[in-house]
Amino acid sequence: MNHSKLKLGELLLDAGLVSERELKAALCYQKNQRCLLGASLVKLGFLSDDNLLDFLEHSLQLERVDLDGFLPVPEVLAYVPEDRALAFTVFPIERCQGHGGPALRMAMADPCNLTAIDALEFMTGLNVQPVLASEQSIHAAIQRCYVNNPAPDPCAEVTLDSKTSETTMVSVEKFNKLVELLQAKGLLSLDEVRMLERI
Repeated sequence: MNHSKLKLGELLLDAGLVSERELKAALCYQKNQRCLLGASLVKLGFLSDDNLLDFLEHSLQLERVDLDGFLPVPEVLAYVPEDRALAFTVFPIERCQGHGGPALRMAMADPCNLTAIDALEFMTGLNVQPVLASEQSIHAAIQRCYVNNPAPDPCAEVTLDSKTSETTMVSVEKFNKLVELLQAKGLLSLDEVRMLERI
């Protein structure tokens, strides 16, 4: 069984960490509160944050990172705009060289969310290498790093490399085409489409 292709709820259920009743309650809470399933399970008291991250770390063989005080370089933050980082609950850590070429190490609270990974890869043009972090620490890092990012110098915009602007426009177009494709194939739920439309 390929754990990376299973949904988080299925993994936790198979491992006996949650019951079907608890999973159903968490899914209902997730739908109403528009948060991640893991966060729903934690908020409802069915799992602790540490237990959830420990389980994902061992079952998916993923690295767990501490984002407290972490500051990525601005070029890395630029790959994922703040609104999309919040929408997918992800935080870009560094650009690196992966097995399949250039990659982006991405802290994720739900590394089983293949829809988010596919969308981020399409948007950035890089392979995404998920690493684990809690939803709370990701939101704290987003608030700390994006909000405190100084506004760009208006003079600098005049000298902005045209290739950079073109690349950004192409990335946005690719992202929108990906959303349409996933919707057409029925791989995105109506709630997910609405979420992406607000981005």
